[in-house]
Amino acid sequence: CDFKFRRNWVPGFLRPLPKIPGEDVAGVVAEVAGGAASSGKFVVGDRVAAMLPILGSRLGAAAGYVAVDEALVAKIGERTSFEEAASLPLVSLTALQGLRKLGDERKMRGKKILIQAGAGGVGTFAVQYAKKVMGMHVTTTASSGKAALVKELGADVVVDYRTERFEDVVTEVDVVLDPMSWSYEGRTLGNGRNVLKPDGHYLNIAGSDWSFKGRERVNGALTFRNVIGHTMRNFFLPGSTPRYDIVFVEPDGAQLQDVMELLSKGTIQAVIDRKFPLEKASSAFKHLENGHATGKVILQH
Repeated sequence: CDFKFRRNWVPGFLRPLPKIPGEDVAGVVAEVAGGAASSGKFVVGDRVAAMLPILGSRLGAAAGYVAVDEALVAKIGERTSFEEAASLPLVSLTALQGLRKLGDERKMRGKKILIQAGAGGVGTFAVQYAKKVMGMHVTTTASSGKAALVKELGADVVVDYRTERFEDVVTEVDVVLDPMSWSYEGRTLGNGRNVLKPDGHYLNIAGSDWSFKGRERVNGALTFRNVIGHTMRNFFLPGSTPRYDIVFVEPDGAQLQDVMELLSKGTIQAVIDRKFPLEKASSAFKHLENGHATGKVILQH
C-alpha cells in the first residue's frame, strides 16, 4: 500500500514524514528491550515476522533494522524461509480479519464464496484459507493465464474477468470478499444483481485510492449509501439484504502466529511474484503500481 500513500494525500499526523516504506518484515531478533525483555516471549536469535503499523509511525520494513512492538510479532517455523514469511503478514491478516467477520468458521463449511482477484496478494491467501481451513466452495476471478495457479491454491471455479462478467455467471453465493471494490462493488450490489444471497455477506477490503484522482478511485457516495442502506435494512428486517462490512486491516501478532503455523504445516503456501534487492526498491514499487502482480513482491536485504 506504500505507492497508494505516495499518490494520495495523508495528514502528517497519520503518516509522519520521512516515512520508511514497507509494512511486512521477516528476520532475526537482534535485541529485546523494555517490557519485551521481561516477558520472555522473544529472545535474541528468534526467527520472526510482523506487520508494521500502517499509520502513525515513520518505521518501515525497507531498512536494515526495524523496531517492532512484541504484540505484533510472530515466530516463524524452521523450514519457513524469510521470503515466504515476509510475503504474508499484511495480506493474510487482511483476509483473515475479513473472513472472521463471518462468525464461527465451522458454520461456513460447504458455503459458497466469491473471492475477487484470486491471483493477487490478498486473493492468493484468501482462496487457500477459505478452501483449506474453512472448507468453503470457492469461486474466484483471474485471467486465463493464472487460472491454473488459483485452482492449485484451492479455487473450485475460476471466472476469466477478461472474457466474462462475473455478475453474469456467479449467482447466490453466501459471501463476497472484494479487494477490488473500487471496480466491483456496484456490479455486485447494484439493482437487480443476485451475485449474493439476500442473507449473504459483502466484505469490502479497504484499499482503494481515496483522493478521487487515483487509478483505483474510491466509490465514495456508493459505498456510503451501501453501508447505511444495508445496515439499516438488516436492523429492521434481518436477512433481507446482504450484510456489508468494510475491512481495515490491523497488525496482530497472535493472528499472524496462526498464519505462520499454517504456513509451517504446509496447509497454505506463500505466493511470490518477484524478488528485488533492497537497492532496487523503487523498481519494485513501480512493478507493483503497474498492477497484475501474482501474489507478493519481496525486497531482499
